[in-house]
Amino acid sequence: MAVLPIRLFGDPVLTTPAEPVTTFDAELRRLVRNLDQTLYDQRGSGLAAPQVGVGLRVFAFHDEDVAGHLVNPVLDFPDPEEQDGPEGCLSIPGFYFDTKRRMNVVAKGFTADGDPVQVAGAGHLARCLQHEIDHLDGVLF
Repeated sequence: MAVLPIRLFGDPVLTTPAEPVTTFDAELRRLVRNLDQTLYDQRGSGLAAPQVGVGLRVFAFHDEDVAGHLVNPVLDFPDPEEQDGPEGCLSIPGFYFDTKRRMNVVAKGFTADGDPVQVAGAGHLARCLQHEIDHLDGVLF
């Protein structure tokens, strides 16, 4: 495992939509381990592959008792409830922006082994999942 350098605001990889993962192999599993290690080192809530310069639809997340990763994720919103609050980003260190997000989400995707997985999140976890999928879509706030 390696701690990877995080790309900062202004790097074009952060505003370029990531490509879907098509090969679930040892290289993808290594990327997920490195994302996880880098996220742990940075003490963040989520880290998307584009934030370390890899243009693939993969991210890792840590939120209180829930940690994991998603490959090729998509979001579903079970209800229209919203939340508003400060949100930070490892690619824009030291800045927080009031951001409106959905309160409840269901993220569906795959593990690094290609197995289907689903993560339901509310509150902070929902905010994190939406933020990371924004990164995969080339969106910074």
